[in-house]
Amino acid sequence: MNTDVEVQLVTARREEAEHAAVLVKNWFETQEQRFSRFITNSELNRLNRSVGWMSVSAAMDEVLSLAYGYIGQTEGIFQPGISRALREQGYDVSFEQIGQYERGKTQSSQHTSTSIASLIPVEERDYTCPGWMHREGSRMVHLDPGLELDLGGIVKGWATERIADWLKSTLHIPAGMINAGGDIQVWGTPASTAWTVYIKDPLLDKRNLIGNIQLGTGAVATSGIARRQWQRADGSLCHHLIDPRTMEPADTDVVQCTAVGQHVSQCEIIAKTVCILGSAEAIGWLNRHYDRHDVLWITREGKFWFRGDMDALEERWPGFEPDHCFSFI
Repeated sequence: MNTDVEVQLVTARREEAEHAAVLVKNWFETQEQRFSRFITNSELNRLNRSVGWMSVSAAMDEVLSLAYGYIGQTEGIFQPGISRALREQGYDVSFEQIGQYERGKTQSSQHTSTSIASLIPVEERDYTCPGWMHREGSRMVHLDPGLELDLGGIVKGWATERIADWLKSTLHIPAGMINAGGDIQVWGTPASTAWTVYIKDPLLDKRNLIGNIQLGTGAVATSGIARRQWQRADGSLCHHLIDPRTMEPADTDVVQCTAVGQHVSQCEIIAKTVCILGSAEAIGWLNRHYDRHDVLWITREGKFWFRGDMDALEERWPGFEPDHCFSFI
């Protein structure tokens, strides 16, 4: 998943924690093999190459069901059917390899070049529709012609949440934190009274901001356009957050967004949606869905916007003094 995974566990014995850490590592590696669009024979790529109905794993079925719901919740702004758009923008190999290979020579583009999917223009699809069908009770999936899925926008949060639940319920680990590249799920009580999650300022070259989140239990996820940027052939900068309304990198004033709630997969989707929509549209979307998450984002101008529980702002977000604050509706 092109990210570091940090594991902190509160256990009675060191051996128990080390064993659990190995299981976490194996879990994430397994999901990488299943969901990566950069591994030729991953289940995701087999699904993208399929014609007609395909039997999928329980994990793939679960993620697709979750994604289906989030498409509706975000009014289509979260849309997994953006794989072709990412590839066309140059994101056709794992991020650290961008620029090392000629366009069109990577494995990911090889397997799509002869696919029936490539014959159907993206513009003919409604971006608010999921683009696939489930056969209820059978784990059979059918992709619409022309659709290629990229589930990277949801899998990391889902995988973090699932392994945290398993460590808590099956291994009975009383407290812990799983941090997969900023997608964080915590449970139980650490040595102190709360988990401290530091937010990296994307504008460090302009200031020295120190802020963090105090979290008793629940989840944090951060998304943004600053980290995964690359240069196009014409010299312009590009980022990985695709706006499905245009199938281009989102034209947004939001550089980075952090959401706090109970489920990291949901926080991840909220953070990405705010980044894609931009400040003005994001406020309207959050209000329309009566969302109860704390959400903090940073604009290109260096301004902080906050929407959430105003009464808990000072205690939960020490070090932050937002320029714009909005309460729950």
